[in-house]
Amino acid sequence: MAGQFKNTRARTAGANCSIDLQTEVIDRLYGVALNPETMNDLVDHWSALMTPQWRRSAHGRNGMLESSGLLRHFSRVEQVLYQQGGRHQCGAEENELRRYRRAAAFTLSGSLRISAMNHAAAKMLGAQLGDTLSCLQIRDEDLAALSRAAFGLNRRARADSLPPSQLIRARRLVDDRLVLMLIRLIQRDGAPDGILVATTEVDWSNNATTLLRDAYHLTQAEAEVMVGLTESNTLKDIARSRGRSVDTIRTQVKSILTKTEAHGQNDLLRLAISVMNIAPPETLPDVGEPADRTRISRGGVELPPLPFSRIARPDGRWMEYLEFGDPKGRPTLFYCSNHGLCRWPASGEFTAAQAGLRVIVPVRPGYGGSTPISPTDDRMEICAQDCIALMDQLHIPSAHLLVLDADMMFASHLHKKVPERVLGVLGVSALLPLGGAEHYERMGRWQKFMLGAARFTPQVLPFLVPASLAMARRMGKAEFVRMAYGNSAADVAITRSPRQFEAMASGSEILLGGGIEAARAFAQEVALIHGTDWRPDFDRMRGRIPVANMIGTENQTIARETLREYQRDYPWVRFVVLENTGSFLFFQRWPEVLQELERLMSNPQDVNAPCPDVYR
Repeated sequence: MAGQFKNTRARTAGANCSIDLQTEVIDRLYGVALNPETMNDLVDHWSALMTPQWRRSAHGRNGMLESSGLLRHFSRVEQVLYQQGGRHQCGAEENELRRYRRAAAFTLSGSLRISAMNHAAAKMLGAQLGDTLSCLQIRDEDLAALSRAAFGLNRRARADSLPPSQLIRARRLVDDRLVLMLIRLIQRDGAPDGILVATTEVDWSNNATTLLRDAYHLTQAEAEVMVGLTESNTLKDIARSRGRSVDTIRTQVKSILTKTEAHGQNDLLRLAISVMNIAPPETLPDVGEPADRTRISRGGVELPPLPFSRIARPDGRWMEYLEFGDPKGRPTLFYCSNHGLCRWPASGEFTAAQAGLRVIVPVRPGYGGSTPISPTDDRMEICAQDCIALMDQLHIPSAHLLVLDADMMFASHLHKKVPERVLGVLGVSALLPLGGAEHYERMGRWQKFMLGAARFTPQVLPFLVPASLAMARRMGKAEFVRMAYGNSAADVAITRSPRQFEAMASGSEILLGGGIEAARAFAQEVALIHGTDWRPDFDRMRGRIPVANMIGTENQTIARETLREYQRDYPWVRFVVLENTGSFLFFQRWPEVLQELERLMSNPQDVNAPCPDVYR
């Protein structure tokens, strides 16, 4: 009887403890809705509540979530976070350029390369993405003045002394026309985030000229004269370009003033620019087509900006991709993980070109500018078909795959679809198929929290993912990495290395800059990776192609015990173990990665040769 009483008291104490934890979780859950930076306060309470549930059946776990009412609370907060996520669809550059529909405008990165531009800047000034200011079609002395002003503005911004905007006078090379250029800082969260250059150069579309003519009942000749006036041409310039006398042009100007009821030429220019801004575009974009301004990967101080390219898919979607290295080199598909780490350190991208590597980075649906897909679509199949189409478009019959983090699942599925087109796979911190709860219990604190939820309680991912991304935006990328990977000294050290971290910060924009759709894509992928059995696809590569995997000893997802189990379960994979490296070893040790990739390409028959435990 006493023993029965003791057991009853223990169960009661356990139940009370569980109720207390649920209350703590709910309190912190609503705190995240108000301030995503408090997400870190939720981690330990959620793990304490749910980790004991991992060894129960899925039915038991789901029953516990339903009966506790937690799912209802998660759903409420999820809606708030997704509404807030829509505010992050555009970066600072996109928001700035949207103000200049007809006037030529462009932005500069910290290295003073053109990082974004509108159509007018390309047409009127010759601006080119990723190029220096030397591409602009203005006089050399004006280029020098513009460079000095932008450099000075950027330097003083870095010294936390933000000067006012500056105005530069320049002349176009093609016609010696005067152009005014306004230069000012772009700021995000109170910090300098690039430079905007807006000019007086305007791009008149045919639709704008037609609207101007019809609105004021002008003749076609009068409309063209009015356009010439808005482009800062003199009457003499307009007469010469139209093959008319100055008196004829002067008469037409008087007629225009009468028809528009404008009081002088300044009033006439104001009316013209108003019409220009309300004119419809030349062509309406197709459904799902991005804006006409080319998207770019911004780069950093050393990392040059790169334009994204895109291909159309038969279902009306667009797929983006990046390409760098040697355009005629050996093709390598870079699977950049669901963290979107699509850039290499600047020295790594340079070395890839020198080594004759052509690196192509597919951007999966929902990330960056790639059109999202429905949650009911077969994401694995669609991603494989997109990569096959990309290889066809670029005339690549076969390629090696370089795979980060959790993307081995996507690489395995591509090999399943077209085995003849995959020559070999090199994983870098690549997650292989996991088994039971013990693999997740060994993970780092944050990885256990997020990936354990993906494996055992995927119902809460629609909350966890947008909350985590919002937290990363609010904290800043470097501080988020220090928090989430704090148990790895190697990963934390990367955040203090500008050359390494600028690649991570720039590349991750396809996730963190993607707003709602990127959050949904990330949630879909982690649920797939941890909630499906993709080992048969991975095992299909055995004996057919060489496969290697480089793993750091401080990896927060793949613990040492898990690595030993990988080595036992997959003896056909060449494991290269690197001491003093963590989950982001690619950015810290990219020279060794390229050496291993070279080995994979040059000696495929030797790739599964015995490997020492530590690669130095």
